[in-house]
Amino acid sequence: MSKEKKKITPGTMDYSKCYLSKAQHVGIFLLCAVVSTLVYYIFYHMWLLPIILSLPTAFLFERQIAAESVEKRRLRLRIQFRDLLESMSVAVRAGGNELNSLESAYTDMQLSYSENSDIMLELKTIILKHKNGGIQLRDLFEDFGKRSHIDDISSFGTIFSVIENKSNRFGDIITDTHQILSDKLEIEQEIITMSTAARAEAYLMLIMPVVITAAISVMGSGFLDSLFTTITGRAVATGAIAMFICSFLLARKFSKIDV
Repeated sequence: MSKEKKKITPGTMDYSKCYLSKAQHVGIFLLCAVVSTLVYYIFYHMWLLPIILSLPTAFLFERQIAAESVEKRRLRLRIQFRDLLESMSVAVRAGGNELNSLESAYTDMQLSYSENSDIMLELKTIILKHKNGGIQLRDLFEDFGKRSHIDDISSFGTIFSVIENKSNRFGDIITDTHQILSDKLEIEQEIITMSTAARAEAYLMLIMPVVITAAISVMGSGFLDSLFTTITGRAVATGAIAMFICSFLLARKFSKIDV
């Protein structure tokens, strides 16, 4: 999905892109290629065709894994942003203004997050650009929302641009936004927890035909020879593999629920 990993300047990161390094992409591709070659070999009992078929299969699954890494990073960023709002809410209730609440939140979150975490880099950049570059906080939050591709952050950026220095309800808005985001994340985590068992069962059912076929071909004393030597057998094996791949992709798709 992405090119070779390079140093990304804070405040310029696009969270819709995958920032895995080139070595990581190659490693994932090779691992997928090896596994898919072995699976194809179980159904075809030859090496050339499985190696050829494994290349597009590995490419497909590498893209799936890379896309999943992007989603996981955005989920982490949402959780980090929720914690930011919580820290800001505490600071505002203590009488701080917008900038004071950000600086206080940055200090508080240093106890929980490393300096290289996404939210800390973003927060540090926002504070520095506002204090040293004279850029309005509303513009910085709107830019953060656009780059994050996360509705909650984008909505907060829009709200912040409207109420900055114009409303004495800043603390209430921060608190309400934090509560809404917390509720959404809690519901999402519950759904993920409930769907984990179903996803594991689906993957187990997908793996079992491969294991059974491998076991029978090894211990079946030629029981599956027609599958590996006849045109009809090759067609059945091809159909089984196609169903296996489609089922795997569908299981991943249906187990993903947006809140």
